[in-house]
Parts: sequence; structure tokens; C-alpha cells
Amino acid sequence: MTQQVPSSIKELMEGLPSAFRPERAQGVKATIQFNFSGQEPGSWVVKIEGGKCEVSQGTAESPNVTINAPSDVWLKIVRRELDGAAAFMSGQFTFSGDLGVLMQMQNWFQPPA
Repeated sequence: MTQQVPSSIKELMEGLPSAFRPERAQGVKATIQFNFSGQEPGSWVVKIEGGKCEVSQGTAESPNVTINAPSDVWLKIVRRELDGAAAFMSGQFTFSGDLGVLMQMQNWFQPPA
């Protein structure tokens, strides 16, 4: 099953559980905080544990990684229109916390078609 290309942050975040590939995240326990700015400001929490992915709006108490990004930049990264590493290196988004979690995230989800 291929994921539709998300047209909004809300669509992207709400679609993460169905794009999740539990076989690629075995043994993973991670909480990821997203803080979006720009056209679609908002905070989202993604929890991965026990082969499940849960997404909710709000803030996590102690996330493994926090990603601060303009919503349009993050959508471009997800759609593969912008390389995540290049976007980070050029200061288009920032993060704090566990770099390993950030690097592995793309492997845990089916890319949009």
C-alpha cells in the first residue's frame, strides 16, 4: 500500500500511523516532538513503542528528539523534494536531542508515492 503525498501537516501527521513499518522499528522506543511554524503552526507528538506508532497534537514531557521546522520545509522533506540533511545543514530546520532517532525516522515509515 502506497501512501498518498500529504498536502498539509495535519494530513501528514494523521497519516503516520498507517505509513508506519513496525518491522523496521523493532525494539524502538522513541518520542519525537514536532514544533511547526509558518503556514501550519502547531505541535505534534509521535510515540513509537512496541511496534506501534501513535500521533497526537500537543507537547511531550521528555522527547528523545525535538524537531523545529517551518511546515512547508518539513512537507518538502517528506515528499522527497528537499534532502533532509541538506535542509538541516543550511539551517532550514533545527533539532535537539538524539541524532540517531532523527537519522532512523525515515526508515520507520513508508515514503509517500
